[in-house]
Amino acid sequence: MFKSFFTPSSFDDIILDGVKFTVKHTRRKNMKRMILRVDKRHEIRLSSSRVSQERLKAFIVEQKEWIMHQHESINEPFQRGGSFYYLAQPYKIEHHQKPMEMREDTIYLNPLKAKKQCDDFYKYRAREYLSERVIYWKEKMGLEFHDLRFRCAKRRWGSCNSKGVITFNPYMMKLGYEMIDYIIVHELAHLEHMNHSKDFYSLIHKYMPDYVNIQNQIKLLSKKIN
Repeated sequence: MFKSFFTPSSFDDIILDGVKFTVKHTRRKNMKRMILRVDKRHEIRLSSSRVSQERLKAFIVEQKEWIMHQHESINEPFQRGGSFYYLAQPYKIEHHQKPMEMREDTIYLNPLKAKKQCDDFYKYRAREYLSERVIYWKEKMGLEFHDLRFRCAKRRWGSCNSKGVITFNPYMMKLGYEMIDYIIVHELAHLEHMNHSKDFYSLIHKYMPDYVNIQNQIKLLSKKIN
């Protein structure tokens, strides 16, 4: 039923300014114009009604300057020469076919397994380090929680629910020590104040007087590591 509206078709690769792109073309019924996207490096996505390959290639060449700009602006994770952050320190990414390895200022990743290697690394270090810091701060603040959990997330560093369950994002291990402590204190404070009221921030200020500056440091670093 849907094939006439959404039909993928094969397409040859195309080279623009010496860069090879894979073209993924989708035919959509009754489209009045062609739509082009570059969501990934080295990949062009094209949608159109039934049009000859010659016309499609001509359209891509017409949009070459825009395509190259989009291509260069995409920062893919785990690419060679990119940055891997651990405790606020950037490590240069290099590729190899072995298990993940850190040597001096360089991290070696298997490009086919890089995400899993990195996630496993952060999860292991988070359980090891954050667990100790949570115990330290909950005793210092005189608070008790029900359970401590870890879950990778794109944006949220942590959460605390009304049942006393605290969840931390293992990617916190990308941040510096003081930033990590702030997030821990922030979530522990929710055990007493389930809001962001004046009393909530007064409690945080009691233990971290410079918390506003630390918040700003987290925001600045987040632009680099996300």
